[in-house]
Formats: sequence, C-alpha cells, structure tokens
Amino acid sequence: MTVTEAPRDAALEAAAAPSPSAPPTGLAAVVGSGDPRTIGKLFVGTSLLFLLAAGVIGVLTGVEVYDSTGSEIFAADTLPRMVTLQATGALFLGVLPLLLGLATAIVPLQVGAATVAFPRATAAAYWTWLVSGALVIAAYGIDGGPFGRDVDAVSLYVGALVAVIVALAVATISVVTTVATLRAPGMTLRRTPLFSWSVLVGGSVWLLTLPVLAADLVVTWVDLRYGQQFLRGPDGVWERVAWMFWQPTLYVAAVPALGVIADVVPVFAQRRHQRHRVAMFLIGAAAALGTGSWAQVGASADGSVNPTDWLFEGPWIAVSFLAIVPILGLLGLWTLTLFTGRVRLGTPLILVVPAGLLLLLGIGAGGATAVKGAGLVNTTWMTAQATLVLLGAALAGLGGVAFWAPKLYGKLLPDGATRLGGTLVFLGALVAAVPLAVAGTLDQARLVSGGTAEVAPGDVDTVEVLNLVSAVGLGVAVLGGLLAGLAMMARRRGEGPGDDPWGGHTLEWATSSPPPIGHFASLPEITSEAPVYDARHAAAASASTEAPAR
Repeated sequence: MTVTEAPRDAALEAAAAPSPSAPPTGLAAVVGSGDPRTIGKLFVGTSLLFLLAAGVIGVLTGVEVYDSTGSEIFAADTLPRMVTLQATGALFLGVLPLLLGLATAIVPLQVGAATVAFPRATAAAYWTWLVSGALVIAAYGIDGGPFGRDVDAVSLYVGALVAVIVALAVATISVVTTVATLRAPGMTLRRTPLFSWSVLVGGSVWLLTLPVLAADLVVTWVDLRYGQQFLRGPDGVWERVAWMFWQPTLYVAAVPALGVIADVVPVFAQRRHQRHRVAMFLIGAAAALGTGSWAQVGASADGSVNPTDWLFEGPWIAVSFLAIVPILGLLGLWTLTLFTGRVRLGTPLILVVPAGLLLLLGIGAGGATAVKGAGLVNTTWMTAQATLVLLGAALAGLGGVAFWAPKLYGKLLPDGATRLGGTLVFLGALVAAVPLAVAGTLDQARLVSGGTAEVAPGDVDTVEVLNLVSAVGLGVAVLGGLLAGLAMMARRRGEGPGDDPWGGHTLEWATSSPPPIGHFASLPEITSEAPVYDARHAAAASASTEAPAR
C-alpha cells in the first residue's frame, strides 16, 4: 500500500509555518527597492522637478533685474542668494542626477549585467540626495545659503550640500563600477556602448571633482561654526562653490549627455556609428578636459574668476580652447553617420540633435571667454555659457528618457507633447542665453558680482531689456520642460511599444520592455559594440539566403 498522507507532526508543522508574504506594493515597494530601474526613475522624475523649480527662480531673477533702480520681487540682499539657489538647483539637484538616473537604469542593461553594482548603496544614495536637497532649499528659506545673514542657516546649507555631493558620488561609484566590472562575456571596453563609456569616463572625473568640492565645504563649515577666521563668514561661501559653474569644470556635466546623443544617432540613421573607437577617444578627451578642480585657485572674494592669477595665464586659456575640439569631432561623426545612413525621424533624434548644438554653442562661448582683451570674464557672457551647457545637457537627458522610455516605463512617450516640449526647451535656451551674452559684451557683470553696476549709463536701458528677454526665454524653456514631464506621466494609446521599437543596436534592446528582474534570459553573442544590430542583420541575411528562388 502506498502512503499518500504526510505524518501528523509534519502536517502540524506545515500548518503552523507562516505563509510566504506577498511582495510589497505601492509606496513600500518604492522606498524599499534596490531595483536600478526604480531608483533610476526616481532620480529622473525628482531631478526634473528640481530643474523646473530652478527655471522658475531664474525667470523671477531675470524679471527682477529688468529695472535696476528698484526691487520688485526680492529684497536687494536676497537677489544674489536667489541666483546661487538657481545655480545650485540646476546643477546638483537637476542636471547631474538626471543623467545619473538614466545611467543607473540603463547602464546595467547596456553592459549585460543583472543589476547595478551596489544596488542598496544606490538606493541609499537617492534617498540621501533627496532629503539633503530638500534641506538645501530649506536653508534658503530661513535666510541661509551663500550671502545669507543667519550663520546657522548658512551652515545648514553647507552641510546639506556636502550630503548631496556624497550621495551623488556614491551613486556614481555604483554605475562606474558596473561598467568596469560587470560587463557581459565578450564585451571588452572597446565594445562598450558609447553611453556606458561616457558614464565610465565622465563619472570617473566626477569622482575626482566632487570630493574636492566636499572637502572645501567641510572646511567652510568648520570655519563658519568655529570662529570665521579665514573665509570671511557667510559672504565667502560662494567662492568655495562657484568654480563648479566655470569652464572647464562645468563641461564634465555634459559628458554623459554626449553619450546619450552618440547612442541615439546611429539607431535613427539605421547604421553603425562612424568610427566608434574615435568617438570613444573624443568622449574620453571631453571628460579629461573637464577635470577642473584646479581652477578654483582663481576664485575671487565674490566667487568670480580672477584672470590675473598665474594659472589663468596659460592652462585655463588652453583648456578653454581645447575643449571645443572633442565636441566638434563628435558632431562631425554624428553628421557623417546620419548622411551615410537612412535617416528615420523619431522623437529622441529630434531632441538630441538640438541638444548637441546647444552644447557646441556653450563650449564655443567658453573659448571666447578666454580671449584676452575681450573683457567677457565675470560678465553675463559666462552666465549665458552656463545656461547653454546646462540646458543642452538637460535636453539630451530628455532625449535619453524618450529613447529609453520602453525600458524605463514600459511605454513610448507621446510624440506630439514630447517634441513640442523639447523644441520649446531648445528655443527657450537660445532666447535666454543670447541676450545675456550680448549684455555681457556691454559689461553687465554676473548678478553675484554687481549686475549693471559697471554698465555705461547709455547702455543701461538696453541691458535691462535684454535681461527681460532672457527671462522670457527661460520661461519658455520651463514650459517646454513641463510639457515633457507631463508626457512622461501620460499613457500612450494603442498597443505596447514592443521590446525593440526603434531597432536598437545595444544589449538593452535584447530584453523585454520593461525588463524583468535579472534583465536577461540569454544574451546574443558579443563580437562588436552593436551586438543586437549584428544579430538582426545576420538573421536577415540568413533568411534571405534560405528563401526559395523565384
């Protein structure tokens, strides 16, 4: 006789054992997640909110300086603080985490990894960045930030910004380590997709730069709290941060943006990227030339550039011109790739091409700044340059979100709203930057350095109108960013996007949209930088060979 029942003791133990709990859902699933796609989407969404807020502040400050004879929105001593808030928010709470969020979600897919390296550290980095970013903004609300009057609130700003920088550095370590150590078999560094390569080289330079800034701020915090002996108290804080918004340090924020463009262009050209290894070299050169923590030695008391410093007589000028070479080379390769392919217009391509033009204009403007005798240093010409670089990087990030939306959200973004939003960001960036550049040639200093104080009396009215036009342009860019953000939340009608709606070239398109946990059931053979492209064309060639002759 066959025994079919379990012994009584075993049955009782099984009944008493707790049943496996269902996986968490809702807020609990988000807060406790170490999934790189979830963390990446959180970075992307939150950074866009911070970018929009920074844009609104920029509009308000532009309207404020329309009339130099009186204050309409801010108190006289508040305007410089709002300028620093806009800059801090745009770079540390906006552009850097936007590109870092894309990297966190996409890089593991591109290199064939099951997850990002150190996923729990990445999750902790996001929540630390979010809380610390909120504290940075709160510090301004209680009269803190650079040029603030409350020392405790200024100290809060400094401490919170240190935490923001540490969080960004930890998340960067995760994605850089992913590219360096978790690549699929057969994927050598020379076969790494260009976005992942840009994250590796650009992130490495971030890790050489962010700790220097954090160390500066720690010294600043100690000085604020214990005597204010050598940094002139709250008025000296901005000079410890301002070098992040100069050339060449500012350029490194754009390096992953170059990688986004480099991955989108060949897909919509329907051919390989021209000279892949040359493109890798140019992206690496752009990152190397963006290593700029040494440039802080030229900081003056108000955070302005001191062009008489010995370091600015040679290296700063040389790097300012050399930085133009990689972006020109990359634009040439992208143009060649498009002209030799069969171009298929798509929303990501429509976004990233203008982004590349903005980056070229911004870096080119940096070369003009370094021309001796031009008199552009410490004027709003430099503000215009930073505007072009940051909005160009942000627009490339939006193009990356549209391109990888099937992997991030399991859907395609609505074409109409996304294209309109990207177009408005591009046009708004130009309208915001060009008037500021013209005002800079008329000797308008940056707002933390005196504004219209040095402008000739006959040019004051012209400069004020230019400031107003610039504010309108930035408002247009904010509207475009808002439309793009709404497009991310909208549901596109019709069938799902499919696993590979664009005909992609790299490994992320070899898995489902959205990807499952673990990402891949199997990987195609990797013999080049475009394994999915290779597999597609090999299958097409095989089908053509096996088809019966007519």
